[in-house]
Amino acid sequence: MRVVIVSNLFPPDIGGPATYVPRIARELQARGHGVTVVGGAPPGHDARSDRGAFPFPVHRVSRGLSLPIRLVVAVLMMVRAAWRADCIYVQGLAGPEMVAVLFGWLLRRPVVLKIVGDNAWEYAIRQGLTDDGIERFQDAAYGFTVSSVRAMVRWFARRVTRLIVPSQFLGVIVQGWGVRREAVRVVTNALTTHVATEAERVEARAWVRGELGRAGPYAVTVARLYPWKNLDVLIRMVLHFPPAVTLVVVGDGPEMGRLTTIVEREGLSRRVILVGGRSHDDTQRFLRAADAFVLNTRYEGLSHVLLEAMAAGAPAAVSAIGGNPEVIRDGENGLLFAVDDRDGIARAMARLVGDGALAERLRARAMEDVRAYRWPVLVEQTARTLEEAAGVRPAPGTAVSQA
Repeated sequence: MRVVIVSNLFPPDIGGPATYVPRIARELQARGHGVTVVGGAPPGHDARSDRGAFPFPVHRVSRGLSLPIRLVVAVLMMVRAAWRADCIYVQGLAGPEMVAVLFGWLLRRPVVLKIVGDNAWEYAIRQGLTDDGIERFQDAAYGFTVSSVRAMVRWFARRVTRLIVPSQFLGVIVQGWGVRREAVRVVTNALTTHVATEAERVEARAWVRGELGRAGPYAVTVARLYPWKNLDVLIRMVLHFPPAVTLVVVGDGPEMGRLTTIVEREGLSRRVILVGGRSHDDTQRFLRAADAFVLNTRYEGLSHVLLEAMAAGAPAAVSAIGGNPEVIRDGENGLLFAVDDRDGIARAMARLVGDGALAERLRARAMEDVRAYRWPVLVEQTARTLEEAAGVRPAPGTAVSQA
């Protein structure tokens, strides 16, 4: 099978797709499939640096180009790479990715689209055009701009052969867009690191103490700093956490300036530290050192960082939204609270930091449960979905979950 993977994010970019695409491409190659990647590139990227860096061909679409030119280049790259493809595997619905879906639909090539959220909702939140949650957004009435973006996203989602989502929650959402139930496949995210040892957790705590210049306890959150992560609420809540708890925010994004202003203006610098974007290794150290992991987000498809926190041994308290309740069972392997429930967040932090026996019980169960989210299972389910879309007989293996 000849597979073309299209992703707007690709190394040297950072983030989920940029990590996922090279890895899944190598796995598909190992199964005997031919793989080509059409990947985005940051402005100024030298395509010559790709030579020999990957065991598969890579074609680039620079984000330094104006949008019209970028779309033209994306079309040319698709003609070059995917004219004879058996399947096109598209990572989201950014510009080049929409071109790939349209290319496959017009030429009647099988297209598998992986989405982890609602692009229209995220657009409306970023632009300040709504404050609604993702569930209410699906049916509420909006103005022309939001309605047009929402209609466009749904039109593209209905034009693919198969649609991969990371959670049952998102599977239900996309079926509400008119996507056929039989076209939806749930392939949960996989843990890409190992379950931490006690020695690694001790080492991490010493490293974080030196990095921050203060001892714990630490409540850690890791997120791209977007509005729907609700970090402003979490930061203001720190005064209601147990005394001496430091909230450590790991991540970068559009909200960094506003969050920094909140910390400074409200005199929270002794309780909140924004450490910015960090390497994967550093992020693992922060999670392993955490006395609590907290996530007060308005949406998660299925949070990869939540899996990493569980594997790191950080007892978790997360909002009961999206795919979070599919991972966390309240009181068994973590704690759940309603989004922005200030009393619920405060109680959860008091329980995790103040009740050592509870924290240890949740930590131990979470570290055991997270082992089920195995990378080989993700690879098997993804490969079978692509093979199924292309009409290729799948190899024997794990069954694919249908939403």
